[in-house]
Amino acid sequence: MTSSSTGARGAALLAALVVTAPVTGLVCGVAHLLAPRPPCGRRTTVLITTTHMTKSLLLARKFHEAGHRVVAVSIPRHRWGPLRFSRAACAFHLVADPGTDPAGYVRDLVAVIRAEDVDAVVPVIDEPGRAQPTSDAVPVLAEHCAVLANDPRTHRLLNDKADFAGLVRDAGLPALDTRRVTDVRQLRDVDFAGGEYVLKPPEWTSMAADHRVVVVADPAAVPGDLPIGPDRPWVLQRRATGREYCAHTTCRAGRITAYTCSESSPLQLNYRHVEVPAIWRWVRDFVAAHRLDGQVSFDFILDGDGVPRPIECNPRPHSALVAFHDSPDLAAAYLDPVPTSPVPTSPAPTSPAPDHVVRPLPGSRPVHWLGAELGRLRQVLRRRELRTWLRDLRRGKDAVFDWRDPLPFLVMHHVQLPVLVLRALVGGKRWERVNWATGKLV
Repeated sequence: MTSSSTGARGAALLAALVVTAPVTGLVCGVAHLLAPRPPCGRRTTVLITTTHMTKSLLLARKFHEAGHRVVAVSIPRHRWGPLRFSRAACAFHLVADPGTDPAGYVRDLVAVIRAEDVDAVVPVIDEPGRAQPTSDAVPVLAEHCAVLANDPRTHRLLNDKADFAGLVRDAGLPALDTRRVTDVRQLRDVDFAGGEYVLKPPEWTSMAADHRVVVVADPAAVPGDLPIGPDRPWVLQRRATGREYCAHTTCRAGRITAYTCSESSPLQLNYRHVEVPAIWRWVRDFVAAHRLDGQVSFDFILDGDGVPRPIECNPRPHSALVAFHDSPDLAAAYLDPVPTSPVPTSPAPTSPAPDHVVRPLPGSRPVHWLGAELGRLRQVLRRRELRTWLRDLRRGKDAVFDWRDPLPFLVMHHVQLPVLVLRALVGGKRWERVNWATGKLV
């Protein structure tokens, strides 16, 4: 049953979307009529595996701009994703949900690959429950076309926080003390004299209830209701202090072809590329040590000594991809042949050319989601930060809106989001906020 606060939140959001719909419709409608309509490309046919997330839309637009043909697929629950209505999507298909029907998902993907004569699959998945089945399908899909992804075993190791820590140690890189816990009694063997630890589930999910994090300074103070057991181990990790960063890499045969790093924001809805040489070197060396493929993302704490301490790895694209919004070379990082020269070992260059790594352009505008910015307006007014907020809004760029491709912005705010809210109200789902980047209520 939906709580009264959740219901009120949903009703208020629906009212705001109804009030703003005429203005959004007018702006997007005029832009849609006036913008040029470039035809679908013929260089390569690329299949993108989701439509509801902004990173899917960003990749599709970049592939389309580079002359490639984009085919988008979606599970039925996300059929109203913005990418479906983008000029960048030349074809759209529904496929089975890999979380509930992995065999049907693979079967449907193979059918789409054959029907659309797909040359390459670029998986864009948000959660482990759907990412792992997609990774498990790589050997089958690779029989029909190229797949930009790691093999299932590597994906599983990267996705598990404890196994990832082992990979870091194997590469000889700085790491945090991380161990798997199957029983809270194991905490008695941990030396807490050196500082606090963080106890958390082994895999990330978008639901706050599934992503509970507990700071532990004394094993006797651990809550007794944590669902820890042999069939659901948790991870205990030394707590680090410092500035937090996130990084996205596109990797091909152990070489990074696209890279961006951003300082983490509270809700991961603001991105601006920054160069942190220590993080770049860490990521470059880790990717090379394990010859990674596909799209791999990392979260770091940069400690007081300037040493990057990895918190976790997610073997899927990061929403920080939106920092490439004005980059003309991102598609090449995904689809062009990989240079055969040795993997470079120099620090991050001032331009992407010397090491063949595509980065967001220097001076690229920071990216935000307008809905998220409007959602914190009350807080801005309370703190008397309106002038700063308006300045940042003016200097930045919305992650979804594009004058050349305006319909996804209209659909996201006035089709996709209302459907999600109404579905939550009818189904009694509790939610705290809109994740604008992934097109979900969390």
